[in-house]
Amino acid sequence: MRNEKGTERKPSWRSANGNPKSEIKTGDHLNQRLGILGGTFNPIHLGHLAAAEEVRDRLKLEKVLFIPSFLPPHKSEEDMPSAVQRQEMVRLAIKGNPHFTVSDMEIRRGGRSYTIDTIEALRQAHIGAELYFITGLDSFLEIRTWKEWQRLMTLCSFVVLSREGCRFRDIAKLAFLNAPEHDLAALDGGEKDQAVIRTGNMRVYLQRVPFYDISSTDIRARIRAGRSIKYHLPEAVEHYIIENKLYA
Repeated sequence: MRNEKGTERKPSWRSANGNPKSEIKTGDHLNQRLGILGGTFNPIHLGHLAAAEEVRDRLKLEKVLFIPSFLPPHKSEEDMPSAVQRQEMVRLAIKGNPHFTVSDMEIRRGGRSYTIDTIEALRQAHIGAELYFITGLDSFLEIRTWKEWQRLMTLCSFVVLSREGCRFRDIAKLAFLNAPEHDLAALDGGEKDQAVIRTGNMRVYLQRVPFYDISSTDIRARIRAGRSIKYHLPEAVEHYIIENKLYA
């Protein structure tokens, strides 16, 4: 999402069962708390789902919207199923959770998509909703390299998730946040699991989440090596990968 850009088109929204939503009525979204989780999901795994559910529960979000990206730049197509296949894996993974929804807005847009473009489109589609953009600590530490990052931080709140090998104390380098160092140290030390930083009308939520030693890269490597991927991702996604001979 961050490293892409494309021509805007009208977003398409789908529920967890994959059926398109008939029409977005702005009044339905007033004061709705909506989490946004983008990525290649190549493939989606239990770590993605557990983190999304943890955020939804802690922040009392009505929905978490999963947005699979179109083929991003600087990534090999060798290990990349089509955008439609990755979207289908997300749909299968979230099926049964009424709080999770998948959108094909970036796939339909095609080309590259920057986070700022996606958030602006969501604000137009969900007038009155509170948007919470979910990202990892490693990515957030690079936010000053994002397109129009200063304006982006006025359009949505951020939920920054802990990452293995990353320290919340490094957020102190982002001087514009003026983050209390004692809170950052407490997060790193496990003495607290959430801290909130106010930035204008928006907030940055620093959130510790359970660490799952699962990654899309490892799953793809396991498949190529003929190893089991059971309990790394939902069973329906595992079956879809096998049936479509993905990553083999």
